[in-house]
Amino acid sequence: MTPSLPQASHAHAWQGHASWCVAQAHLDLPAFLATWHAWTLDPQRPRHLHVLAHCHTAESVHTACRAAVADPMGLAQQVADQCWGLLPGMHRLRFAQGHVTLTLCIGDSPEFAELLRQHPTGPCLPPANLGPETDRTVTLIGSGISGAGTARALAERGWQVTVLDAGHAPAAGASGLPVGVIAPHTSHDDSAVSRLTRAGVRLMRHTLQTWLTEGTDWSPTGVLERRLPGKTRRGGVPLSWLNEHAEVAQDWTHKAPPPAPDDAYWHAKGAWLRPAQLVRALLDHPNIRWQGHAKPDALKHVTSHPDGTAIGNTTPNAASWQVLQAGNVLAQASRVVVAAGPGSAALVATATTDGSSPRINPLRGQISWGLMADFPKGTPWPATPVNGNGAFVHSVPTEEGPAWFVGSTYDRLQTEALLSDSDHADNFARLQALHPDTAATLAPLFATVGSDAARVRGWAGVRCGVHDRLPMTGRVHNAPEGLYLNTAMGSRGLTLALLCGELLAAQWHGEPLPVEARLAKFLEAARFKPKAEQ
Repeated sequence: MTPSLPQASHAHAWQGHASWCVAQAHLDLPAFLATWHAWTLDPQRPRHLHVLAHCHTAESVHTACRAAVADPMGLAQQVADQCWGLLPGMHRLRFAQGHVTLTLCIGDSPEFAELLRQHPTGPCLPPANLGPETDRTVTLIGSGISGAGTARALAERGWQVTVLDAGHAPAAGASGLPVGVIAPHTSHDDSAVSRLTRAGVRLMRHTLQTWLTEGTDWSPTGVLERRLPGKTRRGGVPLSWLNEHAEVAQDWTHKAPPPAPDDAYWHAKGAWLRPAQLVRALLDHPNIRWQGHAKPDALKHVTSHPDGTAIGNTTPNAASWQVLQAGNVLAQASRVVVAAGPGSAALVATATTDGSSPRINPLRGQISWGLMADFPKGTPWPATPVNGNGAFVHSVPTEEGPAWFVGSTYDRLQTEALLSDSDHADNFARLQALHPDTAATLAPLFATVGSDAARVRGWAGVRCGVHDRLPMTGRVHNAPEGLYLNTAMGSRGLTLALLCGELLAAQWHGEPLPVEARLAKFLEAARFKPKAEQ
């Protein structure tokens, strides 16, 4: 007979609270399983349950999983299934469609003790300016992955979300690319970017597994990366990954074995996905209303009601932001999040006190693609996606049948999503360096580019970034309260956009952050403000 889980001691204390946190100075897995079980059974449970646990080593976590008592709901096995790649740092494991989280703090960083001090067992305490839940309305501008991910994170926390987009359908901009690849960044010094992308990949994989259909919308294939001459980053992995952390690091990245080239690395948790399918799934929530053909050109902070009563005197979080198009109000809400890609800066400038905005640069990219049916059965293809100065993915479902994709280019001068024959040539040249055998297979098709019978198709979009190549997430520093950014994802939108949305939602609600606080600082939207204002 399988024993049942004990009831959590604080199961009744959390009733009436939107988010509840449990702090464990040392991982107590049976206690976590009991708390999760009690949360599942309680109809008055909080919307989100966070458990923070400190663990000195990854092995101590695996030992706890092996010792966990079997339970009728299979909770222990769900934990064990996610305990991969536990390098030193924070790892957020997500269950119950993300409503239950176990954040493992691996190692001896002094930041972990501070984290447990800031989030003791009890309700998560949101900032005073959050206001009552009945007044929590937000307008998201842009419905790419950044906008959709942020909208979903806030909707899951009770916000009424209006999403405005210029397109006729969600993901009409850069997030509408036919296929994309996710893989962690690696570096000898295990930089902030490397750590953030690992957290992003973990969250993205959980999201894909939860909401999309494997094999149709995404596939956990792994990704082979080539470190080619001319790449900005040609480094390998930290030395510790080859020594004391070798076994754990294998879950993330290691040198690819022969017959892969000597410059190739294998990302075991890499995957391909169809971003538009993910965007649509994220927006499918009763608290989210999507509106297309909306092209806002101004933001206005309203300080009083039509009757002259000051906003804040009656309802602390009442609708105080208007989104305008040609002087007409498209939406109004207590907060606004701008996730409008290259158009974000101009929109923010209409609301800042001095008319300034961050310098967000457009990055046009083009993908070349065609149908697998153009080649006979048995044509050799790489076993998995290959990336590194461009990428190649094949056998991706489309409305016309399975397809192959090569790209993408980088164009910092062109701001329109126009197709270019020269970009097809650029993509082919990249493929010749990336995977010569595949380039030879596709050469006859690329030879038709520019002719009346071209057999290579294209897709173009304009992403955007800032000079340090990291997203901008958080409050706009020189604007009235309630204006936020989540944009400038650059080439890492598929990896980091959902993480940034979760970060923003956690900050708004006083919840434990999904990454270390020192890493979150690298993403702050206000990091470029003048030193005199910092």
